[in-house]
Amino acid sequence: MTNDQHLTREDLAKRWNASTRTVDRLRQHGLIPWVDLSAGRGARPLVRFRLADVENYEQAMRQAPGEDSR
Repeated sequence: MTNDQHLTREDLAKRWNASTRTVDRLRQHGLIPWVDLSAGRGARPLVRFRLADVENYEQAMRQAPGEDSR
């Protein structure tokens, strides 16, 4: 069993100094991986973000060439 750390959308918004709506948009567009920890309980997923996935995304964004590099 792994000991993965998970972040809530609020945790991630705070980490990135962004709104929870921005985090939701990134998730909905498939830009940041997420996991459902609800285990089938309830109608809505319990959205969490693995810290390792977040760190990989952050690293990729730092290495990506800027679109406004004119």
